[in-house]
Amino acid sequence: MKMCSYCGKKYPDDAIVCAVDQNPLDEQVAEADSPAGTPHPAKPMTHCPACGALDGYKRVVELRGSFNLVVFLIGGLFAVFFRTAGRPRRVQCNKCGAIFDIHTPSTKVSRVIFWLLIAPALLAILILLLHLLAIFFGHG
Repeated sequence: MKMCSYCGKKYPDDAIVCAVDQNPLDEQVAEADSPAGTPHPAKPMTHCPACGALDGYKRVVELRGSFNLVVFLIGGLFAVFFRTAGRPRRVQCNKCGAIFDIHTPSTKVSRVIFWLLIAPALLAILILLLHLLAIFFGHG
């Protein structure tokens, strides 16, 4: 059984688009139609901040760059990769058209790994600056 992610109407397996709003249908099995003991993957619930629609969004193409020279010089190529992967995803609500950010589990994990890569370099720079200040003001 398929279901429209916008309006929630259920359709047979051979349907492709929703007859009500012309959105593509998601492949989902209804709770009552599934055999007992079949696990259903938990989908994260995301509400539109403007209209409150639940999980009715699509990805938006982002036109901002993903490479940052400062991050590359401090943490290397892996830091740039995890910084890019740790960014929130830009999505657009199917109902009202509002654009907003969502944080997926992969963005949260990538952000933690990014800071684990960057923190030692930032700490070393801070210690070096404090040492240089102590030398400069110690001889005055």
